[in-house]
Amino acid sequence: MFKKVLAGVGAAALLVGVAACGSKDKPAETGDPKPSAVAETAKAKVSMKIMGNFASSNLSESEKLLFQSIEKATNTEIQFDIPPSSGYNERLQLSLTTGDFPDVVYFPSTNDAGFLKAVKDGVILPVDDYLKKASNVKKYSYDISWDALRVNNDGKIYGIPRTTVIRSDGYWLRKDWLDKLNIKLPDNKEITLDQMIEIMRKFSKEDPDGNGKQDTYGYGTAAGGDKSLKPIFQDELGLYGWQESGGGEYKYMNPQYDVNSDKYTKALEISSKLFKEGLIDPDSPSIDAQKALERFQSGKTGVLGGFAGHYEIHMNAGKKINPNFDLDYVFVKNEQGEMKGLGLGTGLFGFWAVTRNAKDPQRVVDVFDYMLSDKGWDSIYTGVEGHDYKVENNKRTYVEPPLETFVRKNVVRRANDYMFFINPAMSEELKKKLVPNIEKAVKRIVMSKDRDFTPPIAKTPPYLDFNKKFSEVTTKIIIGNAEPSEYKKVLQDWNTRFGKTYLKEMNDYIAQMESKK
Repeated sequence: MFKKVLAGVGAAALLVGVAACGSKDKPAETGDPKPSAVAETAKAKVSMKIMGNFASSNLSESEKLLFQSIEKATNTEIQFDIPPSSGYNERLQLSLTTGDFPDVVYFPSTNDAGFLKAVKDGVILPVDDYLKKASNVKKYSYDISWDALRVNNDGKIYGIPRTTVIRSDGYWLRKDWLDKLNIKLPDNKEITLDQMIEIMRKFSKEDPDGNGKQDTYGYGTAAGGDKSLKPIFQDELGLYGWQESGGGEYKYMNPQYDVNSDKYTKALEISSKLFKEGLIDPDSPSIDAQKALERFQSGKTGVLGGFAGHYEIHMNAGKKINPNFDLDYVFVKNEQGEMKGLGLGTGLFGFWAVTRNAKDPQRVVDVFDYMLSDKGWDSIYTGVEGHDYKVENNKRTYVEPPLETFVRKNVVRRANDYMFFINPAMSEELKKKLVPNIEKAVKRIVMSKDRDFTPPIAKTPPYLDFNKKFSEVTTKIIIGNAEPSEYKKVLQDWNTRFGKTYLKEMNDYIAQMESKK
């Protein structure tokens, strides 16, 4: 998500060298005739080239100042290269092919073919030894992120996490519709699945927008990347991905692949009933997530799953269409009355790889460590005094509108630090409204144990071709063109042809990762 190349010392200051923090240290006076490592670091400024992928190719003035301060603190000089977002992968692969690659490179995924080849070819360095001093990087990265970065069957780590805050979101509701229909939510904004379905029913049947027509739908969803619908309310029905099975042939199981479980079939059945009753947007199979969002904001649907921190975005868009547009936010408890939601992924929003061209790999890791320190993180989160905010009477007052933070806030993030999503300029009143919901979304997660691992068999052409049957049958069931039992038939076929190998490979991987805890 970048645009063009940005180079030079002015844009510098992003990613290298924090060891310079000890610049005034002296060589040891006894038993060590050579200067200490810290003193060596202080002697020379390290120059470095960073290639990254961001939403903007330009640094705001405050970002330039921020990165300059990082350069000063870490005694570094950085050339910052931001290719166009549409051509980032092509530029990256070209640089790896020609050998003209920078010191530090951003990769979007540990499954990236170019990254894996670069590791095999020795282009990407393991960073284990350099992480020994990086207490902040280790403290603010998820353990599963390190697991994901061990990609070479040698137990070594081949990257520095660009952390994302793992969460399990709740649901946006049209508050103006709730008010019109006299629907009251509990103070803690936690409801049962039956209560949610009743809200959807009223939104679909009782003219919540008051236009005299039955043209609204309770729930908005969309087809996924494979153009298929998935069952809704999976969290609420206990579908938490790969967990210990509690018995059976495999120690770890995902209900979606379990021929002996009816959990996934039940989720499909419930979604099908809601779709048939008209409580789910009938356009769902033919639209994408952006269109589903627009239909919610324009008043076609009254419930939409989404991130609690997007309140201002939704409110601004909705009020342009309808001045009465208002929002509320809820979580739906599972069948046992618990607040749980699936946590997916590895905690990585891409990662930074150190290449063999790096002049001082330790300094690269040190810079990331500095940015995640309390001092570095405060500047990344709040910005630069005099540009992002001014201080009067010991209180920060932020500029309006807030300055761009495309680069500043997308280099590093702290694991579980949900305040990252809250604009520091936001009013205290709005913070009190949004922060508890974001906090719940972070704290309620149940992490799937698969760590985004794809078993080797799942990468073969026969498997990929068969996998389309899952997409086809789930969509057919939800829209009413097939019975829920049809899913089990496809699953049995999958189990006979691929499942035993798939499940063994997945179990072997999870067992290996779990044994390292």
